[in-house]
Amino acid sequence: MTTSRDVAKRAGVSPATVSRVLNNSGYVAADVRERVNQAIRELNYVPNRLAQGLRKQRYGQIACVMPSIRNPFYHEIVTGIEETGLTKGYTFSLFNRVHKREDYLKVILEGFYDGIIFLSPFEVEKVHDIAEIAKQIPTVVYSDRGHVFGVPQVLVDLRKAMRDIVTQLIHDGHRQILFLGYEFVEETENPRYQGYMDAMAEHGAEVPNGLLELIPDFKDTLSVGYESISNVLRERVPFTAIAASNDLLAIGAMRALKDHGLRVSEDVSVTGVDDIEMARAITPTLTTVRIPKHEIGRKLMSLLLERLDGGEIDNHRVVEVATEMICRESTGSR
Repeated sequence: MTTSRDVAKRAGVSPATVSRVLNNSGYVAADVRERVNQAIRELNYVPNRLAQGLRKQRYGQIACVMPSIRNPFYHEIVTGIEETGLTKGYTFSLFNRVHKREDYLKVILEGFYDGIIFLSPFEVEKVHDIAEIAKQIPTVVYSDRGHVFGVPQVLVDLRKAMRDIVTQLIHDGHRQILFLGYEFVEETENPRYQGYMDAMAEHGAEVPNGLLELIPDFKDTLSVGYESISNVLRERVPFTAIAASNDLLAIGAMRALKDHGLRVSEDVSVTGVDDIEMARAITPTLTTVRIPKHEIGRKLMSLLLERLDGGEIDNHRVVEVATEMICRESTGSR
């Protein structure tokens, strides 16, 4: 007996695409829709209406795609997502983007999921890809790298956050401020870097190449922060402060400074971004930017629930969440 998978194979598409054509749901390009209908005619395929009816039921599953399971920053966001979703009977599957993009998207789009939550999509997916996915399945995005047009999102302005914290370092008397953050192709991919450069330019501070320590994306770990600053110290690059892209890198940098005989705050000030629990537990405590992670998770799930409940949501809707600079012991005046 002919199945929908046979139709998919004949048409050169996924079974999920065949399902969308049969159910007249989600976005399917006109030429692809015609190929599927042609395959249905050629194979004399008769859809199983009972199965179609079941597919229209809720599965009670949400897919959450995150950059790294190692960074505790995302754990708190996921907690907020889960707490909100569980009240409506939803459970969650976590996908780590260290896997191939095609692999996890195939599992999600062909599986039993009601929606997708992307946490900071720009490292792997292009913006237009996210918008196309949103046409197939309800999708929301957490963005710390600018607007994702065509998808409802929760946004944090980290360019402003980094500008504010670097400005504070400058007001404390620092001019040689080292930026420890991610590599990028275009500046717009890295608002933390943009914020750093904004503050330095605004106050006339020079930024030689030696003050830019760029690491591969997703390598935001304690060990990478440690090794990066250890290398800078071996190269004898002069600096009095470190503005790190996140707390893990900052804490790794603090350990490197101590192991090289330097005092955090007295000799070199260090700042981070995120305000993870470890930032409050280490000695000295870390000056950082507090991002309300639990609130972000709740707002993401609330947006998705509106979509799943049939609410009319503007695809360009942006919910912005404010940050707060937290001054602690890792920074001092010159």
